[in-house]
Amino acid sequence: MLDETCVLFMNILKYINFSILFIFLSCIDPVSPEFDFKENLIIINALATNVPGATNVTVEKTFIEFGDYKSKPISGCAIDLINSETKERISFSQIEDVYYISDVFKISPGTRWELEVTLPDGEIYRSTSELAPVKVPIEEIYSEFNPEMIYDEVYGVYIPGDEVKIDFQDPVADNNFYLFQYRAYQEEMYCKICEESILREGDCLEEPNNPFLLDKYFTYICDQPCWKITYNDEIIVFNDEFTNGKNISKLLVGRVPYETKQDILVEVINLNISENAYNYYKAIKDLIDNNSGLNAPLPTALVGNFNGITNPESTVLGRFTAGSSEVKSVFIPRNKRTERTLGTIKLPSSEAYGDPIPNPMTYETACEESVNRTAILSADKREFFGEIETGDLDLDKDGVLDQDDNCITFPNPDQTDLDADGIGDLCDNDRDGDGYILYYENICESDDLDASQTPLDTDLDFIPDCVDTDDDNDGYSDEFEGIAESDPLDVDSLPLDTDQDGLPDAVESRRRTDPNNPDTDGDGVKDGDDAYPRDPNRS
Repeated sequence: MLDETCVLFMNILKYINFSILFIFLSCIDPVSPEFDFKENLIIINALATNVPGATNVTVEKTFIEFGDYKSKPISGCAIDLINSETKERISFSQIEDVYYISDVFKISPGTRWELEVTLPDGEIYRSTSELAPVKVPIEEIYSEFNPEMIYDEVYGVYIPGDEVKIDFQDPVADNNFYLFQYRAYQEEMYCKICEESILREGDCLEEPNNPFLLDKYFTYICDQPCWKITYNDEIIVFNDEFTNGKNISKLLVGRVPYETKQDILVEVINLNISENAYNYYKAIKDLIDNNSGLNAPLPTALVGNFNGITNPESTVLGRFTAGSSEVKSVFIPRNKRTERTLGTIKLPSSEAYGDPIPNPMTYETACEESVNRTAILSADKREFFGEIETGDLDLDKDGVLDQDDNCITFPNPDQTDLDADGIGDLCDNDRDGDGYILYYENICESDDLDASQTPLDTDLDFIPDCVDTDDDNDGYSDEFEGIAESDPLDVDSLPLDTDQDGLPDAVESRRRTDPNNPDTDGDGVKDGDDAYPRDPNRS
């Protein structure tokens, strides 16, 4: 099982990978000549560190899709971490798109390492030797709110946020080079928002049985404590050229946008790296800064410290870095701030009684694990947020805890449930339990409180005839059967359809399509499924 810090390092590398994909500078360290971007370049990003389980590698290949530069993971690589002095080899194992060493392995400061990657096609790449510097502890960590933290040139406004700063003692003996990254946690209220759709079985259903939804979106709360994870969108590096051996005070290591009033926990990693690694990340930072940020188009790609063994002329992007790290967290209370936030949170919009949506009504969903969300938070981190348990929540404030409430979005202290199905009447779209939702019963004028009174439903598909477009469920709409003069209430009464394309001959005559050819325009789509059956360029 990967721990939180391991995942943090993985995402640091992924972030750097996407940042450098479009930067072109050649050679090992430092970088120099430029060349044109092309497909099938290999990208290797790797980190070896003193944190157990955090040593990892990603291997990708570039490609161009619709004019955009992209990359995709390469599976099945053989990867070894090699001790440069003892020549000991430690092999990696693949977990999804990332290669890891065991959860207990860590490198020791002062040791030298290199990385060898063998692709499935036999191509071999090896990094230069990297020395792991000493770990530099973070003594203190702070946060300061800045209403004008970053100026957005596109919109011409200042972005508010929290500046994270640290104190540390720089070692006297050597020059040191640092890379700072952060990961931030906030409580997640909604684990799914469906735009003009509803949630069923984990997916937003855009076209329920009757898609005339009353709301533009529906929100679904997390069924357990859940945290949103965000990462820094800039590269922050530092060297001690002018501060060697000094106490570094309140060094800016992260800028966290003030997007919501939710409390936030920011975890900072101080990674002590080699001078060559520093030059590499500094080159990325300078190119990004000179091109107005990470989202700006960058003309070139950065080559790191890998060489081709089987093909010395090959070009490899990315880098192997050996470093020693220190991690420290700061909790930033935001819920009582009066300053306006940068972003907005969608207001609650729960599935409402009477909406034309299929049962069962849904109000909550799982906290799906990803790089941007987790339900697994260590006890020490959870303490910052207080002990929060789903069972202690009362969303509708009716005095009945959500874990016991049969309708958690509407106050219903009496817990009335006519059909005893566990769904309170205020939340139940089928209060009498006859299988027909309230919307259908109202439209078709049957009693939604009497299970013995149901609307006419010829094909028994629980879509009443008054709203069903195919009453006998024979595959031909009532409209088509009316034109073809077959019985729309008799499954055995089928219209003449010579070419079996789903359009009766009588309908094809009106639409001027060929009743003897199931695909009149020859575009590969049957006439019955084709919105433009006489236009081969549209379907």
